[in-house]
Amino acid sequence: MAVILSMAVVMKAQTVQQYTMYNLNHYIINPAAAGNENFADIRMGYRKQWTGIDVAPSTYYFSGHTVLNRPKNYMRSAVRMSNSWGHPSRRKPMVKHAVGAVVNSSEFGAFKRLEASGSYALHLPVNREISISMGLSAGLKSFSFDETKGDVLYSGDPIYDAYASSDQSNKFNVNSGVYVYSDKFYVGYSTQQLIRSQIGLSNVKMATGSERFDFHHYFMAGYNYDVTNEIRLSPGFLIKKVGSNPFSYDVNAIITYKQILTGGLAYRSQDAVSVLFSYHINGLIKIGYSYDYNISEIRSVSSGSNELFIGVSIF
Repeated sequence: MAVILSMAVVMKAQTVQQYTMYNLNHYIINPAAAGNENFADIRMGYRKQWTGIDVAPSTYYFSGHTVLNRPKNYMRSAVRMSNSWGHPSRRKPMVKHAVGAVVNSSEFGAFKRLEASGSYALHLPVNREISISMGLSAGLKSFSFDETKGDVLYSGDPIYDAYASSDQSNKFNVNSGVYVYSDKFYVGYSTQQLIRSQIGLSNVKMATGSERFDFHHYFMAGYNYDVTNEIRLSPGFLIKKVGSNPFSYDVNAIITYKQILTGGLAYRSQDAVSVLFSYHINGLIKIGYSYDYNISEIRSVSSGSNELFIGVSIF
């Protein structure tokens, strides 16, 4: 990898990870989604972006959340094996207190980012079918640079030397969100990196301010339409705004059969077209996979991006 003057810009772009299968785990985008079901929800995932490029980003994550005051007699999964789509936890909304945690790690070129955070969400019933949740998460982001994975075209590059001589940088981070949901729809807004501190991995100062964290804004919404007792169609979208960059968006349409098998298509603006699927095992374990076909210019050197997912429900 050639380390050039754009290194700090790369750091700026990768301070928050990107996912295709966010619709299987809203919590990784919005802390207010913690506790949106009355069971402990544990999710793990891996994303390899831009396959074929050695220094392309790769991400691992582990998340879990649960309701502290869930009903003691609650015994059924949010994805039941019957033909009814009703969710007993949502037919009778209640004030809920939920907690969760996320750990994720990303590598992009010679840079590595590790983040751990905990969250709290308060759920308030609007009526018999709809609840609104407000959530806050806080934790640490850690950045490091591996000089063994970086090369320069010319020796004595001042930016490379600054990063190569740097120590690990640890920064406090806060995210917030609001989430309105029922069995039929969801709408959420979240902001990540509320503290715009300097990344602090080197003493290099960019005139553009790109050494600081940028606000990441996410607005998501989706609707569940029951075509039959066995088939549900779920269109949705995600709008993203990072700092002063232009808006970007993801749109998707997912079909679920008997609450067991899910397949769908997605489009990310000016970037990729994706296919994804998931499968439920006994209502307790969910596995999924997505593939992104690049439609941007990077397709000339990359065969696409891959993402794997596994989830476990604990009652």
